[in-house]
Parts: sequence; structure tokens; C-alpha cells
Amino acid sequence: MFGSEIGRRTRHRIFGLAAGATIALAVAACGSSSGSSSGGSGTAEASSTLTIAATTAPLSLDPTLSSNDVPQAWFTNLAYEPLIERQPDGKVTPGLATSWGYSTDRLSFYLNLRKGVRFSDGTQLTAQNVVNWLKRYKAKGELTQWMANVTQVTATGPLQVTLKLSSPTPLFEYAFDQDGIAGDVVGSKGLADPSSLGSSTDGAGPYMVDVKDTILNSQYVYVKNPHYYDPSSQHYSKVVVKVISEENSILSAMRDGEVEVAKGSATNAPTAKSDGLRIEASPYAMVGVYIGDMDGKIVPALKNVKVREALSYAVDRIGITKSLYGNYGKATDQAVPEGMIGHVASLEGKFPYDPAKAKQLLAQAGYPNGFNMVLLEQPSIDSGDALAQALVADWKAIGVNVAIKTTPSLSAYATMLLSGKYPLTTFSFPYFSELAEASELINDPGLYNYLGVKDPTALSLIANQNKYDVDSPEGTKAAEASESYMTENDNIIAVSSIDALVFSTNAVSGISFGMYPWSDPVGWKPAR
Repeated sequence: MFGSEIGRRTRHRIFGLAAGATIALAVAACGSSSGSSSGGSGTAEASSTLTIAATTAPLSLDPTLSSNDVPQAWFTNLAYEPLIERQPDGKVTPGLATSWGYSTDRLSFYLNLRKGVRFSDGTQLTAQNVVNWLKRYKAKGELTQWMANVTQVTATGPLQVTLKLSSPTPLFEYAFDQDGIAGDVVGSKGLADPSSLGSSTDGAGPYMVDVKDTILNSQYVYVKNPHYYDPSSQHYSKVVVKVISEENSILSAMRDGEVEVAKGSATNAPTAKSDGLRIEASPYAMVGVYIGDMDGKIVPALKNVKVREALSYAVDRIGITKSLYGNYGKATDQAVPEGMIGHVASLEGKFPYDPAKAKQLLAQAGYPNGFNMVLLEQPSIDSGDALAQALVADWKAIGVNVAIKTTPSLSAYATMLLSGKYPLTTFSFPYFSELAEASELINDPGLYNYLGVKDPTALSLIANQNKYDVDSPEGTKAAEASESYMTENDNIIAVSSIDALVFSTNAVSGISFGMYPWSDPVGWKPAR
């Protein structure tokens, strides 16, 4: 099962990959921002204030406790400069670190830090400060698996940090970028008073939270960090993030010129388009089913690979995707999208919709009359309830009767999943690295491997991936082998590859992005 520390921290973040925060939120009062756009279709004067709508508030402004999902990551992106910056095309560039790399034996990773960096409180960035931050993140971080192999962190120079590893991992470039969160270094004052980080910021990023004007769970106001090392990247004098939980209310606020940018959904895309809003979209995540009970502890039938194959053949991926996600989704049989390392073209169409074959497989496995089980529904997946209902209908057609268990929040969902009572769950997994996906889904311990399944073949494939750089020929081959095994062994039942959508008025530019990372508000600019 989860290690005790991983299990404890997982309750806030494990399934924050799908949605982010878990608390009920008040809708922010909708007052116009200074100089904001007059709507989606009109011509607007460039504004000194950017107003963003977020459907959920952060559980905390502390990067240690932050999810890397959107809109959660936006709250930390604005105030914390990452050690490594990943561009929209996926290339890595300097952030707080100007260079980095592995030792020959790949058991050390070094970072050379940028000179002259100051945090928003005016203190200097030093190697020891980064050491202190990484130690805290290893102990308490929501994405603590990034640091699982780290045995020691030391300052090996005034501006150099070296991490010693128990075994190789090539994922630090992901861990330390703006979506990895572990690279969002907190200043020494914030580290000395961690409780202050829940409602204020102490970063080296372009903005900092204005505590006076911020209303927690309602409106978060960011102003320029006067000590930021690159003032040319501070495109706004102020950034306001309003918490508006209802998507139709967000569209209304954008229509009225009270909000310039928001995370969108396929459901509301037609309305956004008719309102004259811009829509940026890119492949973002796989949605489907995670079978936690691979050992058959709860439902013995699931231990049989033929049963898992039957469940996969029974799913009408094309029909579900077209119905729920329209032009912003694509039916898929694997967790890695086309264009990302690890994608295997021959796996697409591996499990075509074939209820007759599904029934044959059930009979061969000894379940001609099907069986019963419970599907735990992960909240806040785009069209997640409809997804669960469609899956249940498809499985009923082959004699497998499935009851859906819903939950009111992500925290309640995580508690229920970790109870060990549920054999499978709907879930969403954002794209960034096949190795990270495999490590979280089938490793032990792994953030999603909630029943502690030990699969020697899967573990050996992960270990092999860890030997190579992610984008090397060897790393690519290893990732493809891992993805093939996961798909063919039905560790997951992938259904749809869905797009991330960002809606914006014509007052903002620079929102384009690729499949990883998500569009970062630090790069958004007033339209000229």
C-alpha cells in the first residue's frame, strides 16, 4: 500500500490531478478591474490589471501543499519562480537555476543558481536557501515522489546545490519546472514561518500576494515583486484571481468584461465561441478507469486479465468521447497521447468496441453471467458523472453490474479510495511524462496504487526507464515498453484523450500552449 507518509499527503493531492481544491467556495463579487476589456468581442484598451477566474480556491498558497493541476498551479506560478522553466513547446530553459545535470553514474544531480536573485521580502537567493527548501519539500511536499530517491541535499558552493540519489531518476527537469512545484523555492523568511505561507507568499517570482486586498476563498490579488530579477516579464501591475465556482457565471463575467481569462470546458466551448471569446486548446489528460484491485482482493474476477480485457472491449470509446467532449476529445486506448514520448501508435484501436468479444472473454474466464462491483467516481472530472454513467451502461450490456459511488469532494473521495473498499475508480491523468505516469499508477508505493499491487514486470520496466534521459533513444524505447505493458495488461482502461481549454477575451495575448505544460499566466500579456 501507500507508505504512511505518502498516504497521509495523498489525501489533499493524489487526485488533485483531476481537479484541485476540495472546499465549497463563495463566488467572488464581480467588480470591474481597472481598464479591463469591455467583453469578448469588443476592442479593449490594454489593461494594467489582469483578472482571471478560477473555479476553485487553493487549499493553501504554500507550494509545499499545492496541486499541479489548473487552476491550482496558477496561484503558485504567479509568485514563485521555478528552478527550471519549461516553455510552451516543451523545451526547458533557465529559471532560478541557469544550468543543471547528472553525474556520470547518474547518482547525483546538480543545480547552478542564478546570481543576484532576491525574494519578494528582499532576501538573497543562496544555495543553502534552496537546500532548506528542498529538504522541506521532500518531507512535506504534495508531489513528494519527485524526491523519493534523494538521500542528501547539500550546498556544494555559494550558488550550487547537489542532490545525492539512492537510485537513478531522469525526472528532475519535470520536478523542478513550473508545473512540478518542487522547484518553487520559498524564501528563508517563509521557511522560518511556514504557517504564514497559507495566506501570503515569499517567492522569487514576478508577483506577490497583496495580503491587504486578498480575501481567502474569494479573491487573490497579486502585485509586482519589486525585487524580481527580470522586470520585463512583469506584464501587469496587478493580477486578480477571482474564485467563481459556477462555469456559466464565469462566462457571464467574461461577457461583461469583469474577467479576461478562465479555464474552459468542452461543454461550454460553443457558448464561449458564440460570445466572441478566444479558445486555446491542447491535449491535456487521459480520462478513464483505474483498476486498483489487480490482485482481486475486493472483486476476485478482476485478477483475471481476460476479465479486464472484457471490460475494455465493452467500452464504446468513440461514442463516449464524441458525446461528452466533441471536438475537444479523442478516443484512446492508452495513457500517452500522440506526440509525447512513450506513445505507441500500434496500441490505438487495441480494444475496439466489441460487446460480443467481451462476453466471450468473460465466459472463458469463468464468469458467463457476469459479476457485481462498485465504481468510485472521482469528482470534478470534466463531464465525469456522464462518463461514469456511460461506462456502467456499457458494462451492464455484457452482464457486469456496476453501482456508482459518488463523493461530495476530492478530500472525501481520497479518504474513501484509501479505505481499500473500492476496486476501481474513474480518474483523469494529465500528460507530462510516461515515466511519471507509470510511477504513480503502477509503482509500489505509487500515488494511485492505493491497494499496493506489486507487479514485478511493471516495476522492472519502470526501473529500466529510470536509467535514461526521458528524451533519449533508450528512454523513448523504455517508455514505449512500459506503456505497451500497461495497456495490454489493462492496468487502466483509457477512454478519451481530452483537451485543456483556456477562454480569453481579446484584451490578452500569449496564451498559446502545448500538451505540457499548461499555459502559465506569467507569460500572458496585454494585447496591443
